[in-house]
Amino acid sequence: MNLFITGTPIGNLDDMTFRAIETLKKVDVILCEDTRTTRKLTNHFEIGTPLRSYHDFNKEEVEDRIIEEMKSGKTFALVSDAGMPIVSDPGFELVERMQHEGLECSVIPSASAFTMGLVTSGIPSYEFTYFGFLPKTGRKRKEKIEEIMNHPLTSVIYESPHKIKDTLLAISGIDPGRNVSVSREITKKFEQHERAEASRMADMLGGEIPLKGEFVIVVEGAPETEETFDIPVDDHVAQLVKEGMKPKQAIKEVAELRSLRKQDVYDAYHKK
Repeated sequence: MNLFITGTPIGNLDDMTFRAIETLKKVDVILCEDTRTTRKLTNHFEIGTPLRSYHDFNKEEVEDRIIEEMKSGKTFALVSDAGMPIVSDPGFELVERMQHEGLECSVIPSASAFTMGLVTSGIPSYEFTYFGFLPKTGRKRKEKIEEIMNHPLTSVIYESPHKIKDTLLAISGIDPGRNVSVSREITKKFEQHERAEASRMADMLGGEIPLKGEFVIVVEGAPETEETFDIPVDDHVAQLVKEGMKPKQAIKEVAELRSLRKQDVYDAYHKK
């Protein structure tokens, strides 16, 4: 095996698995986002394997070297600063490149904060969409929050302590009665999980919920609309296009109005 995608604890070091420790000891190199952070982990478990930086700002530069070393027989582990690598972290590009090169990888599992926030939310979890981190500012952030609030499935978001208050105010501004769960400091000493209507949750932040640590937000899916349409989906898109809307935007609009997947609307419009 050329690469072991190795999960690490998201807070409590007791969650480190025996298999993860043994894997990090036996590989030739550990690829990590921040060597200072990972060194605290390897020192704690007496892992002497060399560390090498692999992050968003250097991944393209170091990828060729990693691939060549793999071909020569060197083995690697990929870790993130905490939790499961590649989830909202760099790494999928390396795995994709390895697939093209005929190289093999394996997964050593660990916790992911978003799954832990989801299962403690009390919000339906049979189907959900993971949105990761929202855009930082501006129109794209506003549009993404609107998309989430119109999304029929449960949505899961990561948020920083500096932005979570504004995010909950935006959610509450669209639907103050929507059920929302907020989790913070998962697996750590001050772990906290709260569920409330969006307007109440916005009030709790900064008071009952300290603005410290990384947050997971779980948002209940949009309620089903009782609006009915007396024209087929493809005709609905065609009508909006005729009125001057671009096809891509018309497809998105019809999908939101009818609570359908954009791909399904696209296929209907193009008669696939």
